[in-house]
Amino acid sequence: MEAATKKNPKAPVLPANHFKLDDDPLHIDMGLKLFSADARALFVRRPNRFLIIARITEYLNAAGGPAPAIHNAAGGPADLAALEEQNSSEVACHCPNPGRLLEFVIPGTELILERREAPKSRSSSTRSGIAKTGWTAVAVRYRDRIVPLFSARANAVVQQAVLPVLFPASRHIQAEYPLGDSRFDFMVEDIDGIIHLIEVKACSLVEEGIAMFPDAPSERAVKHIQELSELSQKGYRCHILFVIVHGNPELFVPNLHTDPAFASALHHAAGAISVHAVTLEADDQGRGRIINLNVPVDLSYGVLAEQNRGSYLVALELIAPAQIEVGSLGILSFKAGWYVYAGSAQKNLSQRVARHLRHGRKGLHWHIDYLTAQAGKIIGLPIASLDNLECELAAGLRSIGGEAVLRFGSSDCGCESHLYYFPNPPLKNRAFLDLLFYFRHRRALNLHGTGNSGTAP
Repeated sequence: MEAATKKNPKAPVLPANHFKLDDDPLHIDMGLKLFSADARALFVRRPNRFLIIARITEYLNAAGGPAPAIHNAAGGPADLAALEEQNSSEVACHCPNPGRLLEFVIPGTELILERREAPKSRSSSTRSGIAKTGWTAVAVRYRDRIVPLFSARANAVVQQAVLPVLFPASRHIQAEYPLGDSRFDFMVEDIDGIIHLIEVKACSLVEEGIAMFPDAPSERAVKHIQELSELSQKGYRCHILFVIVHGNPELFVPNLHTDPAFASALHHAAGAISVHAVTLEADDQGRGRIINLNVPVDLSYGVLAEQNRGSYLVALELIAPAQIEVGSLGILSFKAGWYVYAGSAQKNLSQRVARHLRHGRKGLHWHIDYLTAQAGKIIGLPIASLDNLECELAAGLRSIGGEAVLRFGSSDCGCESHLYYFPNPPLKNRAFLDLLFYFRHRRALNLHGTGNSGTAP
């Protein structure tokens, strides 16, 4: 039985070849250049996925002087006064990573910026249609590590430092390989003439010693899995390679909390696709090296993702103080600010969270229904788990300074409350994020210990 080759692209099926990378070349210094560190800055805000407003604190690499001119999509000067608040030290920066980046987008987080070239024509614009910016936010400093944000540059790392080890005697390597209606990050023809198709994913979510991808739902990533699975049936050797860009984690797990469809798809594709994870380390000069070529991968949590069960947090904002009647609790006084509710659903977790995100068009069944009807912003944070964690989550909210709304949501347990008040947005609160990550990356997976942040409540 033949495997797919350039001469025979539709050969019969062969089992996927699960390579084990050589354990020897740990801490390889490949002299990888990941980015140019032209300025240091502090994160101010993120108006949309592709735009960050930052405050420059120091110019580097002789990059001093005024910030590059900012252009709009037509090539003329852009009016970003509203975005930059008339502060000359605040600049608009392109954000090359469209993920949620919850752990990074907190005011005051240190950024590393790289200058962008001026538009070559009046038609130049970013993919999102926002004004052309003079800077790119290429990295953040997080937990004393440098985290590259330029996910597209992970391919260059793979080509220089990983493929030569994975395929030490390859005949040919081609980037951006077209096949049918698709394009794959790499095609490798090995020494036996077998064709390998490789998709690369940059992973920046590393908490509690566990790396997860993606950090937001990605239909594109699910599509890549489906395409590779189908091509494996035609004899191609198919691979997905996750480049973990910081943290030296002990384990990689598909993100069953934020993208259960991806976790399920990768679990089912395990027999057809070889899954690899490597760790990249970067410094503040933009230099990088691969420090682990064999990060363990556990795809078994895809089963839990399919069960659609677990616990959740719902964060909601009240713009103004309110008197709200809450079922049997009667009329309660609520201060303006944010409230976080801990709940659980032993089935239909995604549907339960979606229900809580609706302001109206639903019956008043749970205590939280009375509050969501009056809320402004509502954010759902599912935590896939076999155990019911809502009481533990409520205790965690109290431990980080939440103010209990007595008896709210806790009529069937001994907790003082399952709803806690915070004066400021919880997703900009490092203690809240650490709590969320502990439950998602450790407790929900039934992994012992507290990883690298030690945040177990």
